[in-house]
Amino acid sequence: MTNTIKKITHYFALILLLASFSIQASHSIPTENHHQPDISNPIMPSTTHYAKPVNDEINTANNGAPYPPSAAMHMIQIPNKSLTDQNDYRLITLPNHLKVLLVNDPQAERFSASLAVNVGSFQDPKDQQGLAHFLEHMLFLGTEKYPEPGDYQSYVNTHGGSNNAYTSSDTTNYFFDIKPSAYEGALDRFSQFFTTPLFSESLTQREKNAVDSEYKAKLKDESRRNNQAFKTLLNNNHPYSGFSVGNLDTLKDRPENSLRQQLLSLYKEYYFSENMALVLITNLPHEEMATFAKRYFSDIPSKQAPTKHTYPALLTTGQPQLQFVKPLIDSNTLSFQYQIDAQDNNYKTRPTRYISYILGNENEGSLYASLKADGLINSLSAGVSPDYGDNAFFTITAHLTNHGLENIDTVAQRIFATIGLLQSTPINPMYQQEGVQLSQLMYNNQNYTPPQSLARTLSAKLLKVPATDILSSFRIEKAADNQHVRQLLKQLDTNNLLVQVVTNRTFPEHWAKQKPIWQIEPWYQSTYSNNNFSTLFLDFIRLSVKNTHVSLPEKNRFIPENLDLVDETDTTPYSVFQQPGFTFWHKSDPSFGKPTAMNFMAIRFSHAANTPKNALLNQLWSRLYNDSISELTYSPYVAGLGYQFYPHANGVTLRTSGYSDKQNTYATWLIDQIFLFRPSTERFDQIKTQLTKDLANQKSRQAYGNAYSALSTLITKDSFTTEQLESTLTELSFKDLEEYIKDARASFDLVGYSTGNVTKEQTQALAHSLHERFVGRLTPKDPVEIQSKNIPANQKMHYSFTSTSSDNVVLYTLIDTSQDASSKAITEKVYFALLRKLINSRFYQELRTQKQLGYIVGTQDLSARNTPILGLLVQSPNQNTVTIIHAIEDFLKEEEKQLKTLTAEEFSFTKTALLDELNMTAKNLSDNALEEWHQIAKPSPDFQTKTAWIDALEAIDRADFMDFLENKLSSPSISRIIIHNQAFPAELTSQYGWIETSPEQLTTD
Repeated sequence: MTNTIKKITHYFALILLLASFSIQASHSIPTENHHQPDISNPIMPSTTHYAKPVNDEINTANNGAPYPPSAAMHMIQIPNKSLTDQNDYRLITLPNHLKVLLVNDPQAERFSASLAVNVGSFQDPKDQQGLAHFLEHMLFLGTEKYPEPGDYQSYVNTHGGSNNAYTSSDTTNYFFDIKPSAYEGALDRFSQFFTTPLFSESLTQREKNAVDSEYKAKLKDESRRNNQAFKTLLNNNHPYSGFSVGNLDTLKDRPENSLRQQLLSLYKEYYFSENMALVLITNLPHEEMATFAKRYFSDIPSKQAPTKHTYPALLTTGQPQLQFVKPLIDSNTLSFQYQIDAQDNNYKTRPTRYISYILGNENEGSLYASLKADGLINSLSAGVSPDYGDNAFFTITAHLTNHGLENIDTVAQRIFATIGLLQSTPINPMYQQEGVQLSQLMYNNQNYTPPQSLARTLSAKLLKVPATDILSSFRIEKAADNQHVRQLLKQLDTNNLLVQVVTNRTFPEHWAKQKPIWQIEPWYQSTYSNNNFSTLFLDFIRLSVKNTHVSLPEKNRFIPENLDLVDETDTTPYSVFQQPGFTFWHKSDPSFGKPTAMNFMAIRFSHAANTPKNALLNQLWSRLYNDSISELTYSPYVAGLGYQFYPHANGVTLRTSGYSDKQNTYATWLIDQIFLFRPSTERFDQIKTQLTKDLANQKSRQAYGNAYSALSTLITKDSFTTEQLESTLTELSFKDLEEYIKDARASFDLVGYSTGNVTKEQTQALAHSLHERFVGRLTPKDPVEIQSKNIPANQKMHYSFTSTSSDNVVLYTLIDTSQDASSKAITEKVYFALLRKLINSRFYQELRTQKQLGYIVGTQDLSARNTPILGLLVQSPNQNTVTIIHAIEDFLKEEEKQLKTLTAEEFSFTKTALLDELNMTAKNLSDNALEEWHQIAKPSPDFQTKTAWIDALEAIDRADFMDFLENKLSSPSISRIIIHNQAFPAELTSQYGWIETSPEQLTTD
């Protein structure tokens, strides 16, 4: 389960994905599907509920009254489907008034369900914050029919599925996917959450520790720290000002009101059918899905009326409006947040898009371009938050350079001036029309959304939007009324403004009416100061609106005109243009029914990243190039043309994606810019400073993520630690970069690939055009292959990584060292994948649910290249390293015994689940293209790797696997490496033979 705190920055990205009405500045690394709508997260009766037979002709509600089948089976077809959406949507309402959306997805290889409840952290009692989140956790821990705490998760995982849940401010959402043959069994278990949960006393007292661990795992997460500090500026009577996660201080027994009783009260108050929405997604007929819905969800209690929530205003008169925050990392952020009217009901017109489109615009002459040209910002974003009752926030966030922090008045002045320009300029119908045109274009050419993602998105939406609008709500239907936009612009007023400045450097104290008084926020311990605006700052705002150097955007010339599909189709990539030092591949693939394509172009040169110095110079080149063209690539980005330029061991790669119309022209222009680009000393210094910050801030990322990175660095040839990179970066000069770029562009080879809605002729024309540019500089190169180090056999090693997290992280790995460098080790990796799948649920249940070692617990198949690796991870806020390691080893010893009793049926289930995953077909162009490019970039492309995996898995029977368990796992070829972030216990070294290692000590021979 996860707790989702809806943060404004996350919402910006989601809205751009869904409806293209909130524009962000960070577009230089878009994904292939950035334009895809994500349509793409009395109580407990004493009797036990069993599944009703399929031919049951009577449905009974909670009072036992019979309903004719037709009452629950009347279906409404949902209109306004996207042109590329192959799904078929129907709505039914069960006799208990539960709304159920039935989605027939003809491509579904896993079936899914999601049930959303109109309750979240806003409904937490004042003295029991985090209770809604805790309730979400508790529903997974046993029901009357399935009392074992891990039964549901184990069933889903065993049958090739996944499950999760989230709690936001006003929604709790539960969801899963699973292979089709196990769907009904999963629905049976899932539905019991909402009819007969146990809320056992013992598990209630135990599970609150997991919530506390979840809370502690994010104590140093900067977004949570800053957001929680920001809440101290809000109206204390508004629930958004509260603490949503919960911990041991808030989740406790109260006098005459036990924690379990509080759970029961919250469940009884909000978990009823009218307050819920259910989505089922399969490739079955709607009638069959309706039967499932009726059978398993008709017993959810009914109250006849949905819950309505009312909240006060977010801001109150007289409270401080300016906040300074000291972060744990080196960063400078300036955020302006204006309270505006709630926007959820404006989904047909998105009036805030007009404002965010202009404030977030990055074209030449824009606010962003002006600030970046003067070296004041690294990024700028503008957009709207979720609704918090009758209000929302319109937010403008600037990530400042150090120079920008020193000149923060200039940054603020230009932002306020641009707002003033909008307020004083007539509404431009061109922006309105472009917004509608782009939104509908992207909606009608959306990518396939997997069933689980689709289910959880639609169930949450169904709580807020009329069912007939649920699909069309993901695109702008018509231009917003000018008066509505004007009303929003009026609300961008000082009285509605909150300002947050986050830095560990110098604050603009002249913005504050009084000298800052520093406080410690109680939940995440951030240091902050709340202040009133000074008269100087208020005058400064008023004067700013009279002085602006920014211009409004021009018409977007990159909106595609030709959306026709090509009539060529290839099954496998093949070379269509080859000259010494230059190879271009092609595959026409319009099979996904969308006029989109992808281009890949790798420029490979010697010594690209073979030393820390060269690896850093390659990064600096990539960052500076992206920085240099950000304004010029913004309009294409908004119009659905994305690009990515990134460094790697062999050089750099340019990737373009999006609509095929104009893409080849765009790709050629981007290549030209790579070779025309000349860095400046000023931008070099600024980008180098930012890279220095990024390296220093890496240790502040989630600790378990750093553990995985540390393992990769440890076992991979020619990889470098953060410490090595940091020490090298300080010595790099501008001349070093100039020489590096000059050498790279003087002699290289190029490998390219075009796929999607393109013809062979178009690809050949692109390849010919590029080849002509590079004659005389092309030199064949033997690409460097990333390789694993030769890990010594039968060793017990440990390696420490640096983390600012107070949590104790242990990543315990089993590594098969027996494979020589030429082997793909596919069969051995398949064995490890099977083993991981078999033990995953039990590992989670024992170490997380039963022993409560931590919230972040799990297994991973970490096999890399020719090296099979199984990882077992625990991140704990309160257990020491010895306890965690012993718990993992005890588990492994017990599993050795448990697996010896593995039945043929259990093995077959696991093998089939893994085969189902491998046999899943591509649903979007990028699914194939990225894997194909991965092979094309190799010295010897092999497009049959997936087939080889399937063949290897199909060849393994239970006897083979038992032999693997008996002989391989106990053989001398298996080594164990522990990655950890706290001091390694001396007793494990002296008594159990664990030895310390490092990247330098592992041989690379």
